[in-house]
Amino acid sequence: MMERIKTLLSLIIIVICLPYLVTFVVQGDFLGDTQEEEIEEDKADENTDELVLMLANEMPLSYEKEALKAQAVIARTNLFYAQENDVAEPERTTREKLRERLGGKEFQKYYEMLISCVEETAGEYVTYEEKIIQLPYHFVSAGNTRELAKTGKKKLLPYLKSVPSVLDFRSEQFLNIAFLSKKQFRNKLRSAYPDLNFPEDDVEKMVSAIERDSASYVMTVELPGQKITGEDFKEVFSLNSTCFSIKEVDGQVRIVTKGYGQGYGMSQFGANEMARDGSSYEQILKYYYDGIEIEGAD
Repeated sequence: MMERIKTLLSLIIIVICLPYLVTFVVQGDFLGDTQEEEIEEDKADENTDELVLMLANEMPLSYEKEALKAQAVIARTNLFYAQENDVAEPERTTREKLRERLGGKEFQKYYEMLISCVEETAGEYVTYEEKIIQLPYHFVSAGNTRELAKTGKKKLLPYLKSVPSVLDFRSEQFLNIAFLSKKQFRNKLRSAYPDLNFPEDDVEKMVSAIERDSASYVMTVELPGQKITGEDFKEVFSLNSTCFSIKEVDGQVRIVTKGYGQGYGMSQFGANEMARDGSSYEQILKYYYDGIEIEGAD
């Protein structure tokens, strides 16, 4: 009789514990499973998660934490500006794409680090003259960031000053040198501007950078019978920036490009170098943007 009771009790215990045992095994915690730990969805509120995914989309995750915190404030500011002015919000990645990009263990580590960058700057955004503003940024400057003095927008974005960012020369993306044959060079221009009559051999008559801004980015390019913007020329030749020079060397066309991106606002590489040297995210932001206030800071 006692044996039957013991058997019955054992069956009852198994039935009660079976769901927990199955869950334990499926989640990978059984027998020392080392699969990635999933980040709890409720660890960050919706706004934090949104900003984390923006930040992951905008800056290399290997950068110093103070540089990433500066970018987190930029992301929040640009998000607030978009919502306030009914314009497109900054792009963001997804958790799935980020996990695929980083792998399980790295995803866990970097996601938690990004959450801390967002939370440690919680509620902070940038204003100029008490108004939320747009904060452009770029990957690497050409040695100096740009101002808008020659574009007619200086009054619109007066906080975009030209400042030295000389440590950007350490970046692998700082300098790019490309050589094309004269035929290749001419054909690219003809494909974009088929109605122009390009001379066969004289590179200087094919194209000339006739106007630059104070940071040496090309504003205007002259082609035979037509002027185009430096940005247009950059797109034709898929250059990293509009800080370029063109010269004939040994019968070929040499294009030298400095920097990566449009050159306005914070240089992300420069910000990272400043962070390495001990600058805080507030110091980084106030260096690259003139006359701003960081609201919401304690």
